[in-house]
Amino acid sequence: MSDVTEGALATFLSDRLDADVSVDDLHEHVEGWSRDTASFTARWEESGETHERRLVVRAESDAQVEGDATGEGNDVETEFRTMDAAQDAPVPVPETHWFEGDRSVLGGRFFVVDYVPGDAPVTWDRDQRQRLYDAWDERDGESSLPSQFVDCAVGVHTLGPGDVPELDDCPPEDVVERELDRWVGQYRDSVVRPEPAVEECIRWFRANAPEVPETTVVHGDFRIGNMLVDGDDVTALLDWELARIGDPMYDLGYASTYYFAGKLVDPIERPELACSLLDREWFYDEYERRSGRTVDRERVRYWRAFSAFVMMTIGLSGVDRFRSGETDDVRAAWFQYIVPGLVEDMLGVVREDRL
Repeated sequence: MSDVTEGALATFLSDRLDADVSVDDLHEHVEGWSRDTASFTARWEESGETHERRLVVRAESDAQVEGDATGEGNDVETEFRTMDAAQDAPVPVPETHWFEGDRSVLGGRFFVVDYVPGDAPVTWDRDQRQRLYDAWDERDGESSLPSQFVDCAVGVHTLGPGDVPELDDCPPEDVVERELDRWVGQYRDSVVRPEPAVEECIRWFRANAPEVPETTVVHGDFRIGNMLVDGDDVTALLDWELARIGDPMYDLGYASTYYFAGKLVDPIERPELACSLLDREWFYDEYERRSGRTVDRERVRYWRAFSAFVMMTIGLSGVDRFRSGETDDVRAAWFQYIVPGLVEDMLGVVREDRL
């Protein structure tokens, strides 16, 4: 993100605020790789008073600017518009400020939001995973971390198709076919050779497609690792680039995969916990109680298996880009190691219908 400099940000903000803005303490965040993200402090004078604000810029990656990125997620403007719509929903998101579509400003399209304190828990880290276990074991009332996680899901699903016009609407009866076409197509484009176990799962997905009675905005990547946690509080739900109009049960299924309960750790210490944080059945019961929406366990089971397929496909896309030379980011090559576990998760659901 060589074009994201303190000077360039100061020029941009000075124009937006009609003031002489200074920027310092620019810090690049490397936790995610779908966008370039940095936080910084802006200062300016207004009406004789000095203002100081910590802000975050989220910009297109080099691959997105050059058109080499795959179509896995939404573009940066759609992500901004979705977060902007969520300002009025009962879900914690950073306050949105500006979107800039002129790539000459910072070398790519970008948006600016408030900085929010907190860290995103990493379920693969033993100590962080243990803190999530403790949050479940020591939960107390509606303010506990597991309770806030449920409330975030409920809050996302208060947004309807008309609330984010930038997201393509999809009739409920077409949701499953759209998801299958999108992700199976991406899998076919990325895989070196077909894997018989995955082909069996794809056949199962088509044969067992559930009926979807309603659609809402779904986050698409709903997990504790995309939330900022400050102490015992969820301060923000981030990374909305996979948001779409779909079945709200998708987010529940996605959050329920074994992968986020500590996959890559053998054995999984607490396999009953979604995102290493909350018992799955408690999650579904509390979601029902707080949302007034019935949780169809079979639809959740379907989307749980399909979510593993989606994550596997995203991983294979990264491997394919590294193999073809489209990226030299070694994190893309690393994704090959998540594939076997995700295939195992998919087969675990499929086998339930075969035994």
